[in-house]
Amino acid sequence: MKEVKAMLAALRLNYLRDLPSHIDELEELVLELEREGFDLERCRELYRRVHSLKGSGGTYGMHTLSDVCHPFEDCLSNLIEQPNLLKSSFLPLALQYIDLLRQVVTIYSDGAEPGAETKQALQALRLSSSKASLSALLVEGSEVIAGLLKDVLKDQGFRIEIFDDGYLALGRALSEHFDLIATSQETKRLNGQALISAVQKSSLRTSVTKTILMTSMQTKAGAGGPDFVLHKDAQLKEKFRAIVQELVHAHQLPS
Repeated sequence: MKEVKAMLAALRLNYLRDLPSHIDELEELVLELEREGFDLERCRELYRRVHSLKGSGGTYGMHTLSDVCHPFEDCLSNLIEQPNLLKSSFLPLALQYIDLLRQVVTIYSDGAEPGAETKQALQALRLSSSKASLSALLVEGSEVIAGLLKDVLKDQGFRIEIFDDGYLALGRALSEHFDLIATSQETKRLNGQALISAVQKSSLRTSVTKTILMTSMQTKAGAGGPDFVLHKDAQLKEKFRAIVQELVHAHQLPS
């Protein structure tokens, strides 16, 4: 066991030593976009590298590294869909994400863990990345259903994070506030009810986080459970839309 731990520690150390050069390569790709204009293949390459960095950060237990990469990926996805964002907002945001990645790597290299200051900086970047005033965590294993519900949330102006794994979704929910958590009961590793229960029992301000559980089984909403239960049927999208519109309306009312 000691030998295994020593080997893992050595791998992590080597990985940390290589990280600055990988981040430099990300920055160079961003600067090439600035110099030469939008290029789809370059954007895809940048996305692949950020995605790889997100995965390897989780593998080596550097979860804040993954937390920074996730919204950076979202920015790249938006750029691929809307190339006009390159000049209007993408470039400065991308360079800020890269600077934050460097700061996180320095903290890990010093043997420490990123703290509240890093989380605040990341949250500020997330808000800069999206004009949406509301955020939603969507946990759904079916790409078809996830696509339908994502369209509803986008129409209502939500910033959206999507997972198909309940355990990974819980990690995100515990590190970031969401106005809405909508989850299927049938999700990998951690089911919807367990996810909602874990979030409610955490130290987050759950009173302002509404929850929707989507299931084909008989389940009731109420104290200790989800705020809303939706049964998966042909009317799922419209019932989901009605609840989301209600939440948006309540958010817009003066407190």
